[in-house]
Amino acid sequence: MTKTEQIKTFLRERGFDLRELKGKNIQSDIVSKALNTQEALEALDLYYELKVPILGGDVFYLNKNKEIDWTLDNCYFQKEEESNVEFLKRSIDGSVKYINNYNNIHFRNCTFLFDIVYEKPGE
Repeated sequence: MTKTEQIKTFLRERGFDLRELKGKNIQSDIVSKALNTQEALEALDLYYELKVPILGGDVFYLNKNKEIDWTLDNCYFQKEEESNVEFLKRSIDGSVKYINNYNNIHFRNCTFLFDIVYEKPGE
């Protein structure tokens, strides 16, 4: 099974589909899901295991009515003068830190959801 197939399998039963929010023109080989904190951390473990770096991510919230919307917060990682292994570790560690420390006082009583954008694996 390819890395992309493993990611799709992992995400299939998790999170909230973001195609309605992001538009139906999302590439068919990209799974766009908003994951709760625990699911997002599990996804990062999988990406690290598969050696798939993180390019960033957007933060959404789920309100009491189960409606999803953007917080307009995000994180971004760009490869610098570093090895692929160093970028992998920095992007995963940075994503874990961002998710674990995320707090937005404007969305109290909401569940935060994270859409993690990963580097498309070159199978």
